Amino acid sequence: MDNSAAEAGPVDLIYLNRDPPDDSNQSDPMPTPHFKRVRTFMQKVGQDTPTQAHVPDASTRVLRAKLILEEALETVEALGVTVRAGENGPLIEEAELQYSDGNPVDIEGVVDGCADISVVTVGTLIAFGVDDEPVLEEVDSANLRKFGPGGYMREDGKWMKPPDWTPPDIDGAIERGNPGG
Repeated sequence: MDNSAAEAGPVDLIYLNRDPPDDSNQSDPMPTPHFKRVRTFMQKVGQDTPTQAHVPDASTRVLRAKLILEEALETVEALGVTVRAGENGPLIEEAELQYSDGNPVDIEGVVDGCADISVVTVGTLIAFGVDDEPVLEEVDSANLRKFGPGGYMREDGKWMKPPDWTPPDIDGAIERGNPGG
């Protein structure tokens, strides 16, 4: 589905489940605990967290693209892999990338791509023998600690950690997910 509308608006494609009302006795398998923690983080930094699928504004789309590539390139580097533009081209580095909006938006492609990225990243954790849930809990907790005194939002919308922020204990999370290994 190609949604080339220039402005943000609702799309009748997907309904993101919301938490059931407090008086509801129904169990709600969605959203996952990780989804809820990420949504809380986004709300704390003032980002929109709509309950229905829609195309966000250009600045939100550019921010999401930057964050995805930044984390992907950090992961690729940690894998011990170098990425170049072409056979003998320059190294691909996040700081050198430029972003622009103006192309048609394909919400179905965005959803499919995000799902595929999730499958690939969880598959990478599996290939390394690491349980994802303890790591996600640890990283989500560290992200929520970024709201201490001294945290601030960069001009591009990314929230920056305060000076006394403590990073996630990834080794501890790995151990919690693999207590016998």
